[in-house]
Amino acid sequence: MNSEQYAMDGTIRVLKRDGSVEEFNFSKLLTCIRHGFQGSGEPLDRHKATSKGLTEAVQTYLERSEPHSPVPTHYLAELVELVLTQTGYTAASLVIKEHADLRCRRRNWVKVAQRRERDGRIVQKRWSKSRVVRHLCEMHKLETPSARMIAGRVEQLVFNCGIKVVTTGLVDEMVRSELLAWGLLPAALVVKRKRGQQPRLPTHDEKPVRSRKRKVGDKTDTA
Repeated sequence: MNSEQYAMDGTIRVLKRDGSVEEFNFSKLLTCIRHGFQGSGEPLDRHKATSKGLTEAVQTYLERSEPHSPVPTHYLAELVELVLTQTGYTAASLVIKEHADLRCRRRNWVKVAQRRERDGRIVQKRWSKSRVVRHLCEMHKLETPSARMIAGRVEQLVFNCGIKVVTTGLVDEMVRSELLAWGLLPAALVVKRKRGQQPRLPTHDEKPVRSRKRKVGDKTDTA
């Protein structure tokens, strides 16, 4: 399927940096703009309606100007910065741009160490969120949007460690931890689901459901 066919139904498509294409996510862009306001020191409550209005403006522009081809992520980022600047929210625009630049530098800085199969030597490769997404899709059978959400959370955990080199084992454990938190592993008990039914993933504003720790004095039914 070529890029033209992706948007023939009128749905906005976004071309990711790794070459994959996914549907435009309104809530994700809304969260991005809200974080820009919050990071610039603006009261978030005051700008909730403004954030939604600006997100709708970006969506409308894309529907009219890019109806038949996927929108590159860098173009979408530039459009958001332009809309915020022209509406007088330059500080929020700078916050979003600085966050994107910082994430890019971190991706270039962090390395992943793994053992090479042919000779057993430890080699280092640059961090790649796309590899985590592919792993989640291939090994855990997640849909691409769900895999991207989980991979994004794992990436943030890696960056928060503050270390330059992480092992594949550490990354694997982080992946498993996030999958358990969202109830996406067979052994998970935090999310109830019917057999054969994919559980619903929360939006970017929601938090994972954590199981309640049992207190020492809690009674259990052993019958």
